Amino acid sequence: MTASTAMPDPANHPGLRLMEATAAVLRGAPLQADDPVGGAFLDDEAPLAMAPDAADRALARIEALETIDSRASEAAAVRAGRGLGELLMLPDPLREATFEALADGRRWKFLGFGIRGLKLQVGGEGDTQLLRIEPGANVAEHDHEGEEYTLVVTGAFNDGHARYEPGEINIGRPGFTHEPRAEMGEVCFALAVSFGEPRFGFPINVLQKLTGG
Repeated sequence: MTASTAMPDPANHPGLRLMEATAAVLRGAPLQADDPVGGAFLDDEAPLAMAPDAADRALARIEALETIDSRASEAAAVRAGRGLGELLMLPDPLREATFEALADGRRWKFLGFGIRGLKLQVGGEGDTQLLRIEPGANVAEHDHEGEEYTLVVTGAFNDGHARYEPGEINIGRPGFTHEPRAEMGEVCFALAVSFGEPRFGFPINVLQKLTGG
């Protein structure tokens, strides 16, 4: 984790507001006091209750996605069913944003072996996306063009500097190089808000361009 500097105001950025709401649902215990983003997000925060119609909205999203899945092969439908099961376990604010992106035609994108990303349509500068990282998969070592905030939602990862569990936020800034690797056992879902592209070394940067990453 980098040293504390001024962070974007969550109240003025929809992606960070989504991260704030998701972190508030996730936390079972306060984040570390020296976590600048965690402290700013969660200090004196009251737990968020699930919206009264959250279950109905989730079921409606599932029905819409299942209609699409029914046109796929049986094997693809089984995989989609497993994927839907994973998405249902996401905290309510993030689950809704994910279903909205899928319903609007957004698709998971290959970001590396065992890693996929889904860009969420929340608006604001930079990119807000949900990452799905298979157990043991890792993001190649990289630096950052701008600030990057990553909230662990399920599973855990270690970036070579520290370990991050659900509810904890990893911060990357220019000059901070790390290599996040998901721990074995559970799929790691993470919500990332980035203000600039990651800086990979050769040959990863070439592969990234070829795959549209």
